Amino acid sequence: MVHVLLPDPLRSRFVFTYGEPSIVTAWTAAILHDSGSHLASSVAWYAIVMASTYALATAWRYRRPFWIAVVGCLVLTPPVTKLVDYWVLSVQWNLVADATTARGFSSVVSAFGGLLYVSLARTATAWYGYDAGVVTTGTIVLGALSALAVTSAVLSPSVAIIICGMIAVAIGSVIVSNRTQISEWRAWVVSERDNLLLIGGGSAVVVGLLSQLFQVELDTSGRFVSVIAHGTGFATGMVVMVLVLLLESVSR
Repeated sequence: MVHVLLPDPLRSRFVFTYGEPSIVTAWTAAILHDSGSHLASSVAWYAIVMASTYALATAWRYRRPFWIAVVGCLVLTPPVTKLVDYWVLSVQWNLVADATTARGFSSVVSAFGGLLYVSLARTATAWYGYDAGVVTTGTIVLGALSALAVTSAVLSPSVAIIICGMIAVAIGSVIVSNRTQISEWRAWVVSERDNLLLIGGGSAVVVGLLSQLFQVELDTSGRFVSVIAHGTGFATGMVVMVLVLLLESVSR
């Protein structure tokens, strides 16, 4: 509604301008988009990430931490990401002009991605133990790096080949060393398929999101992806979710 109905002169007053930074515009800029494709991309990724996170929260019956973390991300992410973005791009590197503006919901979507990442670690650990949590989070990181090597100039394709080779060798060695238990694994996977699909699907969502958040080339509209804001948003979401889970564990 803001994108379609708000007049351009009024909308321009709510964008974040590097020459005139303010807490108010740091928040309002998050609900502004410069094109229909920009808006559609933010909304699509928001729906995918939040659906996956809510499914996990419902599965392990922790809806309250989920909603607290969502509110925390909505409140904290816009000013935190804009502050870091302004400090790095304007104060430290002097890469942006005073008239340069920033807008978009992608930093908040990044925060929800961090929230999902921590939720996956928490879920895998709670259901299958500490080792499973480590494997889940590590696999997501390696998968995201491999995807970035293909979709972005962040890493070269040769790095993706090396990473995928390492993953294949690790998986192969585990299978060979435990080949006598494969039939038991098959039965366990079948019995746990619903939970494994939740964790696997959520992991795939985080990998896909990270592969889009850290593009360094121009997008189709000629706009650079704000890598610093996205990274800050993802880290903010992780911190918020960890703090919420810690507070929940202390209060029980």
